[in-house]
Amino acid sequence: MPCTTERQKAAEALLDVYLATLLAESHSYLDPPTSSDTNSSGSESASSESSDEHLHSAPSASSAVLNALPGLYLQHYLANCQPIKKTSANLELLLGNWKFNHPEIFRSHPGVTPACFDLLVKALQEDPVFHNQSTSEQMAVQDQVAIALYCFWHYGNGATTVKVALWDGIGYGTVCLVTNCVMTAVCSERFWRSALDWPDDDMKEKAKAWVEEHSCPAWWDGWCMVDGALVPLHA
Repeated sequence: MPCTTERQKAAEALLDVYLATLLAESHSYLDPPTSSDTNSSGSESASSESSDEHLHSAPSASSAVLNALPGLYLQHYLANCQPIKKTSANLELLLGNWKFNHPEIFRSHPGVTPACFDLLVKALQEDPVFHNQSTSEQMAVQDQVAIALYCFWHYGNGATTVKVALWDGIGYGTVCLVTNCVMTAVCSERFWRSALDWPDDDMKEKAKAWVEEHSCPAWWDGWCMVDGALVPLHA
C-alpha cells in the first residue's frame, strides 16, 4: 500500500478544515435575522444591506483556508532534506564481477541468466528512449535494465522504491524514471518485432487443445501461454 506523504496529510487536513468552515458559514448565512436585530424605526433593511455588503467585501474564513492550499506546493519539500549516503558498488559488483564469475549469484538479483541479460540489453539499447539531445549523459542502458529487472524480480518490502534505490546507489525518483524508460522500450513496436516470437496459427491450435485437455475446458480458446509456464490459481 503506498504511503501518504506529509504534504498529502497536510493537504487533506486543510481540505477538512475548509469544508467544516464552509459548512459553518453556510448555516450562518442562511439563518434569518432575529427580532432583536430589528427596531420600530425600520432599520432592519439598512442592517441587512450593511450585512450583505460586508459578506461581499470581506474575505470569508473558508476562502482564506482554501487560498492557503497552493502554498503547500510552492516548495518542493516541506522539510529540509538530509543527505543519505549511498553507493553504486553493488551495481558495479553485479555487472562487473558476478555476471562473469558467479552467474548463479547474478541471476538471483535480476532474475535472468547473464546470457539472457546481455541479449535483452542488446535488443533494447538502440531504442530512442535511451538517447536524447541533452548535455547530461544518460545512465548506461545495462545499468537501467539491471535496475528495472531487480524491481520486477523482487516483491513486497524488497521491491520498494527506497530499498531498490539504496541497493543500486541512486535517487528514489531515479528508480521510477529508469523503470519507465525500460518499459517504454519493451512496449515499443520495434522490440515486439525484433525480440518476441509470436505463435503461428498451428501453435495456437495446439495450445488450445492442450488447455482443453489438461485444464478447465471452458478456457480452451486460450493460447497466450505458449512458453509452457503455468500460473497456479488459488481459486
